[in-house]
Amino acid sequence: MARDHARIYVDIWGDDDWLDLSIDAQLLYLTLYTSATLSLCGAGDWHAGRLSGRARDWTRERVSAAAAELSRGLFVVIDEDTDEFLIRSWIKHDGLWRTPNMAVSVVNARSQLASRSLRGVVVFEVLKLREGDPTSTSWEKPAVAKMLTQKAINPAELEPFNPDPNGGPNGGSNGGSNPSSNPYDSLPLTHGVNPGSNGGPTTATAITTATTTSSLSPETDGVGLERESIPDQYPMIPIPDDWSPNDLHRAKWPRLDVDAEAEAFKDHQTASGRLCNRRAGWDAAFNGWLRRAAGSAQQKPGTSKADIWDASVIDPADATATAQRRLS
Repeated sequence: MARDHARIYVDIWGDDDWLDLSIDAQLLYLTLYTSATLSLCGAGDWHAGRLSGRARDWTRERVSAAAAELSRGLFVVIDEDTDEFLIRSWIKHDGLWRTPNMAVSVVNARSQLASRSLRGVVVFEVLKLREGDPTSTSWEKPAVAKMLTQKAINPAELEPFNPDPNGGPNGGSNGGSNPSSNPYDSLPLTHGVNPGSNGGPTTATAITTATTTSSLSPETDGVGLERESIPDQYPMIPIPDDWSPNDLHRAKWPRLDVDAEAEAFKDHQTASGRLCNRRAGWDAAFNGWLRRAAGSAQQKPGTSKADIWDASVIDPADATATAQRRLS
């Protein structure tokens, strides 16, 4: 049965990770969170085109770009193979797990997922809840106990959602590019026009479009929006003074002294003057630092963690640490 309300805590507006999101990403998250068909484990069907109908000026491209941003920040996990999404922290914040019978309902909802990855993420998130409240009677339910023996998948170890990486009708100028860092750059020339197979505009019923963009004013983006009025959605920033590791860092690297690594990480980034893609980018960069720290026992004598770090930089397009080159 479809639900008639959603539980959203107002302290979300005090969360730095949330405030670092673009308006499109925030709107998409709230749209998914308040969906009437969201399951009791926080999952639903993923259809970017259908979601674009929730606002007059939303497009499939803008929705996809917003979804990619939410995926990089681990707000949502999307399985493109099964066309399903999971709001990662929904079970925690909705609180159904505190009631034993409703916890069983969460288990049943998980079993309806076609995606094995999303099922594994549910197990991972519920295991974290059990660790935080081991005395809850919900864990005594046989169905819940059985689910917690299944494979757990850390969402931070999954590839982030990357819409249309190999080409198709949702791409950019070549028909296969990913949404740009600024989702407004991928807006169609006019409302109601779908990009063609070569990335250019096609004519929709009763709508005539220009075959080139030469007739458009350089001060507009083709839909009457002045580019100067659109803020930079993905600013590159130095590491913030108040940046600190999050719960996912600690959960993923339990054997490391995460706080000590964070101090070394901040000192190195401040000294090198690097910029990164917002706080989400710095979180992803620290994941890379911790990954190298975990393997530092096998490094050659005389090689420092800073030397290892210098072997990679951040790709601002997806806010992940990728090996690229040694900085001079």
